[in-house]
Amino acid sequence: MAIERASLVLESLSALNEAVQDTLETLTYKEALPVDAASIASLRAPYYITTVAVNRPYTGVIRLKIGRDLAIGLVGSMLGSPQPIEEAWVHDGLSELVNTIGGRILAHLVDAYSSFDLGIPETLFVEKEAGPAEGVLIRQIYAVDESSIELELEFKKARAA
Repeated sequence: MAIERASLVLESLSALNEAVQDTLETLTYKEALPVDAASIASLRAPYYITTVAVNRPYTGVIRLKIGRDLAIGLVGSMLGSPQPIEEAWVHDGLSELVNTIGGRILAHLVDAYSSFDLGIPETLFVEKEAGPAEGVLIRQIYAVDESSIELELEFKKARAA
């Protein structure tokens, strides 16, 4: 079990980095660079948190945490920078980001003959600090412009394809 988990972590981290970097560059024209979590402070409230359930081939969650200013900037880039950015657009844009990232991660983790299943993304604005998530397999921080985003994978167990 420990070997299977370690293998999943390594494989997932590689897929995660590629998915985040490709998605942000393609959809927002921004570069995302992985950084050592010890070298940067954890994101503090207020921020947006967008989650999407992973139903197959693993059960779990993909979670994106992003500060308000960066979220508005990224969504503005996605939309061609209309001003002002409406709150509903931020929610929709972040949901699209996490859905695309999740799809790219899972496409790397399944073979060509298997499928994966994601739920519907949900975005919330968090004003107060919440406790740390339990069961996180991977937590990766990315530097984007002068800010950062955090992405967490929480896979519980494999399911049959």
